[in-house]
Amino acid sequence: MSMMPIMEGRPRLDEMVPQELRQALFALGCFRRLEARFGLVRGVWRTVVGYAGGETPDPVYSNVGDHMEVVLVEYDPHTVSYGQLLELAMFWQGSEPCPRYPRHAPCLFVSSGTERRLAQAAVDRSCFYCDNETLILPLKLFHRAEAWCQKHYLRVVSWLFEELLNFYPDEEALLHSTMAARLNGYLGLSQQGELPESLELYGLSPSALEMIRVAGASIASSRGAGDEGRSPPSFLSKGDLP
Repeated sequence: MSMMPIMEGRPRLDEMVPQELRQALFALGCFRRLEARFGLVRGVWRTVVGYAGGETPDPVYSNVGDHMEVVLVEYDPHTVSYGQLLELAMFWQGSEPCPRYPRHAPCLFVSSGTERRLAQAAVDRSCFYCDNETLILPLKLFHRAEAWCQKHYLRVVSWLFEELLNFYPDEEALLHSTMAARLNGYLGLSQQGELPESLELYGLSPSALEMIRVAGASIASSRGAGDEGRSPPSFLSKGDLP
């Protein structure tokens, strides 16, 4: 696709990432949509998809063994707390169908006693939202998924992915960026979520953003009603809900 550059340089957004981030790991069905959802949450700066929860060595997408599909979230606890991420996760789970495969089982991974208590409290409160049983497991080892699994919705729009590569040293740098996390979420959920920061921080022109919105519309329109009609967690307004 021939077009003018969508940005004049690397976005300022990537320069604003806090130095000290915490990590959280979630399994809630297919990791593609979950990564998109977390990518639009203010305070979440990076997302990575992978596999966890099992004992199978070196899992890959075609053979996860006894692992689950998971999303690793890097977040700023001064902006969004672990408890709020848990509340979001349980809310989203309520819109997911019962998992057909073990790899899509819902699970909250915890790395401390405090996280376990918070996770259990979130599960106990979630009976209003969902019927699927949610596991709580200790986080032992996270296996990063293959590069082609990362930022699925951004990769689908190949012209945009290739254009963004011009502003990063390599593909890994792009995949690890906040810009990629945000645009991946925006493309996957363009009918339900908005970019959490000012447009100026992305370095995107209004016309470029409109092209991205159009590209994501066909993806989002193929989705069901999802969270529509359900009240989001109290710390979010409806407009903030991916």
